[in-house]
Amino acid sequence: MKDEYISAYRRRITVAALRRMKRKTGSNLLTVKRHDGELTTIEITEQFISQLLLRFEGVTRGEFGRKDGETAIRTAYQDAVGINQHGEYLTESGKLIIDELLNECIDYIKEGHITRCVNH
Repeated sequence: MKDEYISAYRRRITVAALRRMKRKTGSNLLTVKRHDGELTTIEITEQFISQLLLRFEGVTRGEFGRKDGETAIRTAYQDAVGINQHGEYLTESGKLIIDELLNECIDYIKEGHITRCVNH
């Protein structure tokens, strides 16, 4: 039951994060300038965001243990998404979670660990 609840919120956060990115940037692409000067473009998809959130869940469970980790994830996810007349949106805490996860990816790419994410 807890897993279904967390999965449902993960999906809601994913959709809200993609909607936010599209609204802010006009696309779902993120371009990163690596330390070697080359550019790498990342396509931000539902699967990509979902994988980032799964990473967040793994780190949280590792830090707090299984039971307390589940509680922390549930609370974080509940606080991460809100609803208004336009649909679901990321709250400030939701923006922080997504932005931090994306920044970790950007740092990883800048170090040259990934050189190509989108085929043109």
